[in-house]
Amino acid sequence: MKYELIYVQEDCSGCLRCQLACSRAYAKCFQPSAARIKIETRGAEYRVAFTEDCVECGFCADNCLFGALTKRPREVAA
Repeated sequence: MKYELIYVQEDCSGCLRCQLACSRAYAKCFQPSAARIKIETRGAEYRVAFTEDCVECGFCADNCLFGALTKRPREVAA
C-alpha cells in the first residue's frame, strides 16, 4: 500500500531514525546514504527530502519517534 507521507519540520529532531529504517528496509543495512529519504541540515533546522526512488511505503513514518513523519493511506482512483 502507498501512503501520503506528512512531514512537520518543527517536530523533526534530526535523529536520522527514518533514514536508518529506510536503509534497513531497502538496502538491508543501517546506512543513511542508502536510504530513499534524506535529512537535510541547515544550522539547527532539519528538512526531509524524499528521493525519486521512494515508494511511499511509510516505513520511515512508522519509525519516527517524534511525530515529524506520519502517514495516511493514499486515495485509490476509481
